[in-house]
Amino acid sequence: ENFEKLKLIGALCNNATVEKEGDATKEKGDPIEIALIHLSNAEGVVLIDVKKQYERIGEVPFNSDTKIMGTLHKAPNGQLVAAKGSVEDLLATCSKIQFGANIKDINEADKKNILAASEKMAADGIRVLAFGYKEGNDLPKDDFVKELVFIGMIGFLDPPRLDIKDAISSCRNAGIKVVMITGDHPLTALNIAKKVGLVDEAEQHVITGKDLPAMDALSADWKEKILTTAVFARTTPKQKLDIADIYQKAGNIVAMTGDGVNDAPALKKADVGIAMGLRGTQVAKETASIVLKDDSFTSIAEAVAHGRAIFQNIQKFVIYLVSCNLSEIFVVTVLGFIAPAATLLPLQILFLNMVTDVFPALALGVGKGAETVMDQPPRDPKKAIISNKNWQVIVIYAVTITLAVVAAVMYCKQTIVSNDKVANNVAFVTLAFAQLFHVFNMAAVNSKILVNDITKNKFVWLAIVICSGIMVLIYVLPQMRLVLGLQVLPTNVWLVALLASLLPLVVVQLYKISKGKSVLEKQ
Repeated sequence: ENFEKLKLIGALCNNATVEKEGDATKEKGDPIEIALIHLSNAEGVVLIDVKKQYERIGEVPFNSDTKIMGTLHKAPNGQLVAAKGSVEDLLATCSKIQFGANIKDINEADKKNILAASEKMAADGIRVLAFGYKEGNDLPKDDFVKELVFIGMIGFLDPPRLDIKDAISSCRNAGIKVVMITGDHPLTALNIAKKVGLVDEAEQHVITGKDLPAMDALSADWKEKILTTAVFARTTPKQKLDIADIYQKAGNIVAMTGDGVNDAPALKKADVGIAMGLRGTQVAKETASIVLKDDSFTSIAEAVAHGRAIFQNIQKFVIYLVSCNLSEIFVVTVLGFIAPAATLLPLQILFLNMVTDVFPALALGVGKGAETVMDQPPRDPKKAIISNKNWQVIVIYAVTITLAVVAAVMYCKQTIVSNDKVANNVAFVTLAFAQLFHVFNMAAVNSKILVNDITKNKFVWLAIVICSGIMVLIYVLPQMRLVLGLQVLPTNVWLVALLASLLPLVVVQLYKISKGKSVLEKQ
């Protein structure tokens, strides 16, 4: 009899909905309430019929302070109050307890036994809700959750997704601290935190909402304790907001997740508010910066990885283009002094800017990022995309390319042919292919030379093939040779130009080997 009443209370004190879509049914609402519907339906309680028979005429919504929800219904023999909430809080509203068909006054021994049973379940990672009811006539429509009959408890096992442990580990490697702030029982929160690798197995420290002092009364020691704690339980939305504020004032960038109306202030306060797309309220979704379609923590880690990859791509794009353009300036300047007749023509420079610069740069912009993207600490958002160290590297790249071009020109003039037009062509070809090969210098920090995010990028190889094909084409077509001031080159001249164009790539890679790190490491 207790269980029948418990099923009824769980079905009535419930805001989840079941909608018919053809032969299928679609459930909407909080996962806990949907689970209660499943329990009721599995045990023969048909939700639609029950709600018709017990028309709801009043509701006390769940409150983060009282941690109780109550509903008032018309009943066949009068009125019925159905209530659910945290065990300790619901017990405080109960004056009686039901055993089978018998109802008696609840005493301290009963409460002690109930709390002990709930804590045992919580220690096993089970979320526990207590249920109570009251029958009567002419009950108040706004203050009816009191003098209840305790009917029982239901445990909900919501095992963490298999991939969440790896996601938390990935965040930790990326310098992201993950903190659990929940309204669950401390033992439940701690059990789940251990399962997902948020804390060690030996960890027993949890801060509860009751432990937290008011914000204006926080000492320096308490602030330090909050910043070093990974699990907060039985907290209110206001406390969630306060914890976010403490982290921000300590200089941290805060991302906060939430799904309820009460979470909106914390989502707005955080630097990045993240709402749940499946079970989140409309208010939470509108307040948040990001909405997770699958409600998965793993998606957050993946979003961070994608964001970092995009930033690195932008950085590589800029470094590549600027270093290439700077090398063109240096080449024109140096050749203007030592071999004026061999300097690049305006149309040749325009060709380089439109072809050999653009395609590899675009390919860098669509790379998937390095495998080590989540093994680096977060960057300071106040820093520029291109740092002073990056500018130094850009100049080094440009100088290296310039030296290779000048060396090729001078070698050809002195040992192969002194023709000024050939020397100009050597400068053009060497610079074009040096810029193409230079794209491989954009590999991520500490990556391997032959296997890295650049060599794995199929668009980089496509860009090189396209640009190389265009270079061959402009020498094959007489009209293009005429427009760009080119002429057919001997094989040995082509060989010198191509070998010289490889020099910047070889020099940078040798530097990486000697230092054991990328020249782009100090960003």
